[in-house]
Amino acid sequence: FDELDAVVDIVESSYYYRPAEGDETNGFDDSLEQNAIMGMLSGLDDDYTTYLAPPEAEQFQNQLAGTGVGIGVGFYENQGQATIARVYPKTPAEEQGLLSGDVVLRIDGQPVDASNWERFNLTIEGEEGTQVRLTLQRPGQPGSFDVTLDRRPYDIPSVAYRMIEGTTIAWIQIGIFGTRTTEEFDAALETMANDGATALILDLRGNGGGWVRSAQEIIGRFLPGDAGPALYEDLDPGRGGEVEKPILADGPEYFDLPTIVLTDGNTASAAEIVAGALRDYDRAMVVGERTFGKGSVQRVFDFTNGASLRVTIAEWLTPSKGRIQEQGITPDIQVSVSNPEESQTDTVLQTAVQLAQSGRTQPSDLTNVATPAT
Repeated sequence: FDELDAVVDIVESSYYYRPAEGDETNGFDDSLEQNAIMGMLSGLDDDYTTYLAPPEAEQFQNQLAGTGVGIGVGFYENQGQATIARVYPKTPAEEQGLLSGDVVLRIDGQPVDASNWERFNLTIEGEEGTQVRLTLQRPGQPGSFDVTLDRRPYDIPSVAYRMIEGTTIAWIQIGIFGTRTTEEFDAALETMANDGATALILDLRGNGGGWVRSAQEIIGRFLPGDAGPALYEDLDPGRGGEVEKPILADGPEYFDLPTIVLTDGNTASAAEIVAGALRDYDRAMVVGERTFGKGSVQRVFDFTNGASLRVTIAEWLTPSKGRIQEQGITPDIQVSVSNPEESQTDTVLQTAVQLAQSGRTQPSDLTNVATPAT
């Protein structure tokens, strides 16, 4: 890297706008280093081999650990707009009445740049004790409105549970595969059993992934360990590099409970592993939209300054050796919601309920059988 070192020396000694002294000089040097790293990685043409500066790395780890500091919302990108996917309980966002579907137009008066998703999330969260002013647009309402929120610590539940009204069907949503997901999921399963549920709808829509081990454990609640691999990890771009990763059936067993999995275009990574495995073993039907297609594996390297480097080392395959990367998981029944803002009906969930009530919850149940209207 002789030429890189030479460029740094020239910029530090000759660049007209370089800081003259003090802390600004150190910050300038740090920015040169980080920009060089990010520029180098951008040349790999791999969106998932990334460098996270200390604040971004800390936020990423907090999300997986189920904690955060900020206003208490989860976002997804919808046609270039930053849209609220979840409002976490007992948070400033809930107290101020923010709702799923609200679109963030401006942050502290500045237009939102949804192209840099990690930077956007970092801007929203911020430091404890500070405030952020959001300009929001709510579907079905004219104009926009402003709300100022205090940032503070909060817990991020990765699992939500309820019984679907008027049925004996349980609904469990997994928002992320984090450190506490399996524990929270097992608690929801126990509550579901006490409520007398006769079927389960597992909602993975909007789930961007997380820990693979957590995905293996969730699969193990529905399939025995000797059913086969939970997935394959392909370590070689050529042939023959597939390594089996086991189903971790070390908890409560719901091997016979009729189950349907819901997916959308934001279902990614570990969530795709779960959906792919349950479908491949004919254990659960997948309903909704084709998933995101994030099937690459990243190893995380942590640095002493708090930064981290995520490097792609392999790809995941489903138990039938179906490729997830760029392909995604195609649902057994595809249900698209073209304009969810204009509809109060969750047509994907409605379709799943109809299927469960008809007794069709496995892919093999669809052979030569018409699907319900939506």
